[in-house]
Amino acid sequence: MRRMVGLLCALLVGAQLVGCGEQAGGGAQTPGEAPSNAVKITIAYSPEKEEWLKERIATFNASGAKLNGSPIFVEGLNKSSGAARTELKNGQLDVTVWSPSSSTWLEVLKQESGNANIAVSSRPLVLTPVVISMWKPMAEALGWPNKPIGWSDMLALINDPQGWGAYGHPEWGKFTWGHTDPEISTTALSTLLAEYYAAVGKQRDLTVADVQKAESQQFIRDLGKGIKHYGYNTLVFSDNMQKFGTSYISAFPMEEITLIDFNKNKAPAVPLVAIYPKEGTFWHDDPFIVMSKASAEQQQAAETFFTFLMNDESQKAALSYGFRPASANVPLADPVSERYGVQPQGVQNVLPVPSADVIVAAKNVWQQNRKRADIVLLVDTSGSMEGDKIEQVKAGLETFLARILPEDRIALVTFDSTATVAVPPAPLSENRIALSEAIQQMRATGKTAIYNGLDSAKQVLDGLPKTSEDRIQAIVLLSDGADTASSISFEQIKGSYEETGISIFPVAYGADADKQVLQDIVDFSHTILVEGDTGNIGQIFDNLSRYF
Repeated sequence: MRRMVGLLCALLVGAQLVGCGEQAGGGAQTPGEAPSNAVKITIAYSPEKEEWLKERIATFNASGAKLNGSPIFVEGLNKSSGAARTELKNGQLDVTVWSPSSSTWLEVLKQESGNANIAVSSRPLVLTPVVISMWKPMAEALGWPNKPIGWSDMLALINDPQGWGAYGHPEWGKFTWGHTDPEISTTALSTLLAEYYAAVGKQRDLTVADVQKAESQQFIRDLGKGIKHYGYNTLVFSDNMQKFGTSYISAFPMEEITLIDFNKNKAPAVPLVAIYPKEGTFWHDDPFIVMSKASAEQQQAAETFFTFLMNDESQKAALSYGFRPASANVPLADPVSERYGVQPQGVQNVLPVPSADVIVAAKNVWQQNRKRADIVLLVDTSGSMEGDKIEQVKAGLETFLARILPEDRIALVTFDSTATVAVPPAPLSENRIALSEAIQQMRATGKTAIYNGLDSAKQVLDGLPKTSEDRIQAIVLLSDGADTASSISFEQIKGSYEETGISIFPVAYGADADKQVLQDIVDFSHTILVEGDTGNIGQIFDNLSRYF
């Protein structure tokens, strides 16, 4: 393993490898103020490194490190990898050092910005592979840990009409899994590239032509038939797997460090184990990238900080969180062990990161191959929504619709004292104008009949004609208050949704929203509760669009 890591580290210098950026990060995290004479540098890092770097930055700032007699002060910024790359490309983010989950994002940034010299150096800080996390009993049914398992086994299980019954467990139902958005999630991007490698039977030299082959596209779509939930980031999946257990999904790709954290800190009733796909997987290298816009003085200060992060103390601290050290001086130990569901020697086939044009090609065709959806937008138009509240929701709904595929069938249902189907369901390509007109015509009036709204939304989905393809069925419910007018009860609504497979995503809008009722809806629907207000409702709808 040590030889492999050493080789890997050498390969990683100067770029390459895939990394992760999952949780929605944001915000300065460094306490204290920089001395007036300090050489100040800023590092934007992916959220999974938050705990490690927050402590390391504080320790470094207290260490008295100097450059030419001036103290060096580091300021940290928690920022998701995909979001940071977008902001760097648009000139909205100006940092000395960028540490996404993977060097892959640097390659994407170079390609999309047209600037091959946007960074002066890139070196790995810590390592973690991408694995398929699976509930231990399910993995054992597939032959884990003695039998190699990979994407082809997942595809066979998805296509088997018996589902888990083919392995003696009909009570587990169909094989299901989850997928995040490769536009913002590095694990999702790595997973997608690994799927393409598996589709063409390669372990190197993946090309744009490979990605664009009809057979490759079909392989991705066939794997997609087993997707039960899409999501914004791995944190949501990890939380829901802990909350809802084996009934939520069968498996989910995540970084090894996330799986370790799940087993170590979330006390799951059933543990997850790491499957290292037999077709190969990627290492995430969490690079320390020094940006070319940094001054010579800042680049020297960054070098001092990098040396600090690579010393034995810092690398051992990273290991304690579940990262694999990038320094060969620090041996592997707990928690990177079977005790927490991972295998220190687990990665057998390392996939090389393809060229930037291949990465961008794979990312750009993702939307075309994802599962289609039937979605009801269920919007509270009661009197309390009057004013800026409803106007901001109108803008947010337009943002949502802008990211939905033309083939997705969309309906708009509003509710005040009663529920109204404002726009019947149809492919977005057919009712886009009608939806926009109805959204703009929404007016706030009357009481709040949330349950009647949910009942109408379900009837809309139930009435849709069947298609030849399995589709996601979902309701986006926005409400700013408590139910005051429904003619049916919560228990009646809950009972009507049992075994339907319909996902309800409630948005608690403003301080007066009945969060407990919305949380109760989340609990039987196995989704998430999103909280927002007029200041961020646009971003919330943008994020929600990534669940479909």
